[in-house]
Amino acid sequence: MPKSSDSPSSLSEAIAKLEDASGSKVQDFKEILEKDYQKIRQALDDLKPHLEDLKQSVESEVKNSKNKVEEKVKESPWVALGVVGLLAFVIGWILGGKRRD
Repeated sequence: MPKSSDSPSSLSEAIAKLEDASGSKVQDFKEILEKDYQKIRQALDDLKPHLEDLKQSVESEVKNSKNKVEEKVKESPWVALGVVGLLAFVIGWILGGKRRD
């Protein structure tokens, strides 16, 4: 049997108790979210230097690869043109074969 102090004596008292209870739960939830946000923010700040290093290494690899491809194309442009033509034919054949089915 509930205690007499726990049971509200009127509807307005019951609503007030519900508002108080929900307000504290909202505040607890807000505090948890703020703590989690701070942890995520710290993790991102810790990752930032590593991501910058990764970005720089990827950029340098892409530049090196681009330079190598340009050198090969300058050495033998007809071979490069043939490879591009062959790739275009194969892609067209694959995509065109799906439409025939």
